[in-house]
Amino acid sequence: MGSNKALRIIGLAMLFSSATIVSSFIECSTITQLFSACSMFITYGFPDPIPGSPCCDAMFGVNNIANTADNMQYVCRCLMDMIDSFSSNASAIGILPGLCGISLGFNIDPNTDCSL
Repeated sequence: MGSNKALRIIGLAMLFSSATIVSSFIECSTITQLFSACSMFITYGFPDPIPGSPCCDAMFGVNNIANTADNMQYVCRCLMDMIDSFSSNASAIGILPGLCGISLGFNIDPNTDCSL
């Protein structure tokens, strides 16, 4: 288990360090993959009331990707697509960053206008 945690930390460090460099090459699949670390919380609402470290680590990754106005707009659009796909879980998706102490600079809500 210790090596899995080390690999996750190394992977997140690589994501954090390269986010500015690859900012114009962000794909929604990257955002979706980061949110997949929160799948238990999104699907079932637990662990309650806090989504847990792997999930919050992923939310920090999303926050790091949304490091410019253009990137924030792109992340917003990806999240709106995710909400459309998982509409029954939209509220869980919307509150995740806040539960991890992160503000993406926009509300994750089906009515959000991503043209910031």
